[in-house]
Amino acid sequence: MELYYILFLFIATIVFWIFVEGYYAKRYSDFIKSFLNANTNITILYDYNKITFINSIGLEFFSYTSVDEFNKNHADLSQLFLPEENCIDKHTYGKKWFDVLKENNSKYLKVKLFSKRNKMNYYFNINMSKMKKNNQYLLTFNDITKLESERVTIVKQAENDTLTNVYNRVKFNEVLNDMIYRANRYYSQFSIILLDIDHFKAINDEYGHNIGDKVLIELSRLINMSLRDSDVFARWGGEEFVIIAESTNLREVSLLAGRLRKIVSEFSFKDVGKVTCSFGVTEFKKGDTQALLFERVDKALYEAKHNGRNQVVEK
Repeated sequence: MELYYILFLFIATIVFWIFVEGYYAKRYSDFIKSFLNANTNITILYDYNKITFINSIGLEFFSYTSVDEFNKNHADLSQLFLPEENCIDKHTYGKKWFDVLKENNSKYLKVKLFSKRNKMNYYFNINMSKMKKNNQYLLTFNDITKLESERVTIVKQAENDTLTNVYNRVKFNEVLNDMIYRANRYYSQFSIILLDIDHFKAINDEYGHNIGDKVLIELSRLINMSLRDSDVFARWGGEEFVIIAESTNLREVSLLAGRLRKIVSEFSFKDVGKVTCSFGVTEFKKGDTQALLFERVDKALYEAKHNGRNQVVEK
């Protein structure tokens, strides 16, 4: 009888502790969820396989009413990461993004997300910390949208010409040096166009510098719209502009310059009417440096100007 009593006490004790542990585990879980719901950042509990909790701010951002609804629509959180330079997306690491975040010494990854709530894009740094209980991790999405906007503005100001808003000479040189390196190493092709507005001094003298600036702006927009996304367009200085045409040879770049020459000559510029440009073109040759490239293309442009302007000369 005494043995049964001891066994009863043992089982009762185990049941009691299971009840107590379950009670306090629920209290702990409820406390954590209440705490996270009070957070003004998107916070998520993640356990490797799926999301177990999203706070109210996060559910509102993603336009879901519950974490179950979220999980039904998204097999992995990375599906919501939008492609953007310097951000990870669903193709960067795939489902391994969480492992990368764990191993990342800086403890965060930058992501771009779309909010269905207000139809806007936001930028976040994801911070990760391991929870003391269970095999869960806390992911905190710190909103850096304003900082990212300021960063983009600063970069744009450093890389773009203040008048025409196309690349400036500094940025162009940076891109060109990279193109030369890749062309020498991987045997890729590219060509350069150097163009100059004919009789631009006469435009400034007759109409004033404000009108001259408007011509530069109009010309920049006109040419920019006529180029491929892969082409690089920059203001070289004054009324001179330069273009890198990727994956083109001398014949192809001459055709492109001829097309641009025709577009410009047929366009009617506000206040001044017709304007023409002269074009010099050259292609990259194995072993070329920036100095050699510009020596050739500058000679080509000089010949175009010397031979009567409004024409294309290749070297």
